[in-house]
Amino acid sequence: MTFHPTNNPLFWQQTADTCFAQERFEKAAEAYLRLAELAPNDVDAWKGRGKALLALDRAADAAGCFERALLLVPDDEELLTLLADALDRMIFTRSYNKYITFLHLFNRNFCFCTILNNRCSFWG
Repeated sequence: MTFHPTNNPLFWQQTADTCFAQERFEKAAEAYLRLAELAPNDVDAWKGRGKALLALDRAADAAGCFERALLLVPDDEELLTLLADALDRMIFTRSYNKYITFLHLFNRNFCFCTILNNRCSFWG
């Protein structure tokens, strides 16, 4: 491997950290991924990517990153907390989506019933 900034894990760590600090989470997630590809046992790469993905509301992808990091350091309390947060968001998102679907169906059926009732009373 020849020396080039893009082959240097430190370059990607600094790039990712800078993007994250600037709240450029998509770019940070990409940079952390590149770092993880170069240094697959770098806990900070997986943790940083997970945090960036969580900031992008990609909880399922974030959970995968936190799980990967926990394989390297199983007792890390921050990682366990981050994983719990990601899983909680996944459950909330699914519940929220089911709730919205229910409201949509309820609203549609309610309007349909209202129309039927008005017709019945009109024709009755």
